[in-house]
Amino acid sequence: MSTFYKYTSLLFTIFIGVTGFSQQQNLPLNREFNLVNQKVFNSFDNNIHTSFLPIGNSFIKDVSPSILSNSEKDIYLLNISKSPKKSRNFFGWMWKSFAYDNLLVVDTGNFYMTIDPLINIEMGKDSEDTTGNSFSKNTRGAIVRANIGSKFSFETVLYENQMFLPQYEANYVTATGVMPGQGRVKRFKGNGFDFAASSANLSFTPNKHLNFQLGTGKNFVGDGYRSLLLSDASFNYPFWKIIGTFGKSEQFQYTKLNAALSSVTRRDPGSTGEALFERKTMSTHYFSWLATEWLNVGLFESTMWRTEDSTGTKPLQWQQFNPIIGVNTAITGFNDLNHTIVGTNLKIKLPFNVVVYNQFVYDGGSKYGYQIGAKYFGIPNLTLQAEYNNVGAYAYSSDLPLQAYSNYNEPLAHPSGANFNEIVGIVNYKYKRVFTQAKMNLITSNLSGSNIFVSENIITPTVLTDIERNLTIIQAHVGFIVNPKNNMSLTIGINKRTEDISDLNITNETNYVYFGFRTNLRNLYNDF
Repeated sequence: MSTFYKYTSLLFTIFIGVTGFSQQQNLPLNREFNLVNQKVFNSFDNNIHTSFLPIGNSFIKDVSPSILSNSEKDIYLLNISKSPKKSRNFFGWMWKSFAYDNLLVVDTGNFYMTIDPLINIEMGKDSEDTTGNSFSKNTRGAIVRANIGSKFSFETVLYENQMFLPQYEANYVTATGVMPGQGRVKRFKGNGFDFAASSANLSFTPNKHLNFQLGTGKNFVGDGYRSLLLSDASFNYPFWKIIGTFGKSEQFQYTKLNAALSSVTRRDPGSTGEALFERKTMSTHYFSWLATEWLNVGLFESTMWRTEDSTGTKPLQWQQFNPIIGVNTAITGFNDLNHTIVGTNLKIKLPFNVVVYNQFVYDGGSKYGYQIGAKYFGIPNLTLQAEYNNVGAYAYSSDLPLQAYSNYNEPLAHPSGANFNEIVGIVNYKYKRVFTQAKMNLITSNLSGSNIFVSENIITPTVLTDIERNLTIIQAHVGFIVNPKNNMSLTIGINKRTEDISDLNITNETNYVYFGFRTNLRNLYNDF
């Protein structure tokens, strides 16, 4: 066990031992599933800190869902609400468990636990694929969530997967060694991939102002579809997190996150049969201020700490546990191997059901990026979103590739890395159990400076320069929710992708149509 994990485990054990039983569940980190919840949180009459996700139930207070239609009110916060007592009739119990409630429920009053299946059975065909292959995804798993008393909660999730992917996704996995957002893979039946993934979270809320979490999972900073600060696009990582609110009407929220991150590059062989992966740690601070009923301002700082070098593991650096935002930036600057990025997050709520949001990220010198976007939710059951993202060359990079702003060979921010601009447009409509989404991404990038694992200070002859890459991605699906409690659904969709690199005379087309049966409680991105 790493020094990081020993310290964090000890801290959390102390908190539990001193304070006793506890709870508070997080909302699932899934954009489409949370659209109704976000409508309520972002309505002009409500004041909720929404820019550090996932959001815990303990921080959803004094909120009115009056903006919602009757059908939307039926699913507001449904995932974290208790299921009613089920029928004693076996067939009635089975029907309720399949179509309305959690599959299994244990409720003794002070202890409440649910168990649900996690499924993604998908079959598809790419009409542009000349091999004639069919593609499929086969995911089986389970999620267990529980509340003990009123202050303590836990969650554990397990996925087992086998997948045969469209060519551009398979190329990504082959190049990086990881499934997008889901970790390392091994080959399966020639051109397939086999892998497992798990996450867990312990949440302790001793009072209305504090929450402590320890687990393995993902976090997201921002109000947009993408995040240029910290996104959930990479794989799960071990972390501990402290969230506190203070001030009049809890207008201030402060989050301290520490995480253990990994590469997929192994250390030099040691005493074990299989060498460990090279690792680093991350400490993140985020300060959120609800300045007015319509303005939310956030300040962000994140540092990649070097925990090993050629001589072995480095001594623990106390600065990782510094709780004050800005101090680590003053200590490391922007060009140190302890790599710091800073940024801002801004959200403006307009009275006609529009939210405008902005991010700015700075990585020293000329390395910066920005985001601007808007959401409209004034029509019942409908959400519209438009977003523009722009990141300069070599942002998030470091002279030491391990110290790039990354985890498991993937960016911790935008999946496109750096030196790109992107336009995103999304339309969502949901009525009762029927839902649909249409999304378009237009991405233009320059291959020079786009790879966050290559520093501007270490240029090699193999680095491509001034080569432009254009991506047009159109994704749409329509589905029916089988069980709104755990978001189990039937879906049919299309993923149309065109990649053009005219300087190299390369054009790649994907026209993938699929049918799926899935329990969708997380964000997974294939729009890259």
